[in-house]
Amino acid sequence: MAAPDRGGWLWRPLLGASLTQIVLFAVRPAASYAGLELGADPATIGIIAASFAVLPMLIALPVGALAGRLSRIAIVPLLSAMLLIAACIVGAMATTLAGLIIACALVGVSNLGVLLGAQAWISRSAPAAAYNTGFGWMTAGMALGQAAGPLLAGFTVGPVNPTREGISLTFWLCAVLAVPVAAVFASVAVRRYGSPEGDGAAGFGSILRTPGVTRAIVVSAAVLTSVDILTAYLPVLGAQAGISPVVIGWMLAVRGISSMLSRLLLGPLGRRFGQRALLVTSVLGAAICLVVIAALPAPVVIFSALAIGGFLLGMGQPLTMTAVAVALPARQRSSGLAMRLLGNRVAQLATPLLAGAVASVFGVASVMVVQVVALTASGIWEAAVREPPGE
Repeated sequence: MAAPDRGGWLWRPLLGASLTQIVLFAVRPAASYAGLELGADPATIGIIAASFAVLPMLIALPVGALAGRLSRIAIVPLLSAMLLIAACIVGAMATTLAGLIIACALVGVSNLGVLLGAQAWISRSAPAAAYNTGFGWMTAGMALGQAAGPLLAGFTVGPVNPTREGISLTFWLCAVLAVPVAAVFASVAVRRYGSPEGDGAAGFGSILRTPGVTRAIVVSAAVLTSVDILTAYLPVLGAQAGISPVVIGWMLAVRGISSMLSRLLLGPLGRRFGQRALLVTSVLGAAICLVVIAALPAPVVIFSALAIGGFLLGMGQPLTMTAVAVALPARQRSSGLAMRLLGNRVAQLATPLLAGAVASVFGVASVMVVQVVALTASGIWEAAVREPPGE
C-alpha cells in the first residue's frame, strides 16, 4: 500500500472541495441570470435550479460504490474536476435553455463527484484519529467557498445589471477555477492505495445495517435541514418581529462564522470530549437554541442563540462523516458516505415542502418547533444506543 504524500490526505481534499464549492455557488446565481436572459419564466428557473440536484441524487450511490472499489482513489475526483471544467465551458457558450440546463446538471454531477472523492480520500488515506480534523477542515473550507462563490458572481455578472457578457465571464472564470482542482488530483492519479480485506461489493442494505451508520445519516439530515430552515425562515420570523433585513443578514453571517470556527476546532474538541458525546451535545444543544429563537425572537437573543447554535450545528456534518467512516471497512466507506450525502439531499428536498405546509397552518415559529423535534429525536436516538464493548 502506497502511503500518501505528507499532509496530502488533508490539503488535497481541502483545496479541491473548497474550490469546487466556489464554482458551484458562483454558477448557481449566474445560471439563473442566464435563464432570464434566454427568456425563462419562473417555472423554468425552478427547473434550472433543480437540475443541479436531481441527477446527482440519482448517481450518488453508484459513484460512491465506484470510489470504494478503486485503488487509485484520485480517479473519481480527477474525472469529476475535468467534467466540471467542461460543464462550465458549456454554460459559458450556451445559447438555449436546454443547453443551459444540461450544463447545470453536469456542474451538479461533477460537484458531487469531487465531494465524494474528497471524502473518500480522507476516509481511506488519513489515520482514523485524524478524521475529525480532516472532515472538519474540509467542511470549513467548503463553507468558505459557499460564501465566496456568490460574491464572485455578484462582481462578474454585472456591476449594476446582469449582462450576457458578464454571465459568460462568470462561467469562464469558474472553468479556470476548476483547473487547479483537476491538477490537485492529477499529480497523484497513478498512486495506488490499498484497502483492508473485506467485502467491497456489500449491498447498501448491509451498509445501513452496520451499527451507527443509519443513525449518522439521520443526524446528518436533521442538522443540515436545520441550517436550511434557519436560512429560509429566519427572515420571515424577523419580519414579523420587526427586525430589518440587514440585521437578519448579520445574524445568518454570525451563524456561518460560528459554524466554520467549530469545524476548525473539531479535531482537538473530539480528542477532548469524545466523538459520540460531542455529536449528542451538538445536536441537542442546537435544538435548545432553536427553541430559544422561536420563543424569544428579540435581536440580542437571536444573535446569542445563533452564535452558540451555529457553533454546535457546524460540527454535525463532519462528525457524521467520521461516524460513517469509522463504522465501515475501507472498501465500503465511500458507499456509506455517498448514502449519507444522498440522505442529506432527500431531506433538503422534502423539508421545505413540509415546512411550508406547517407554516401555512400554524405559523413560522412552528417550523422551528418541528425542526427541534427532528433534532431532539435524532440526538436521543444517538445517545440511547449502547456502544458495543471496546468502541
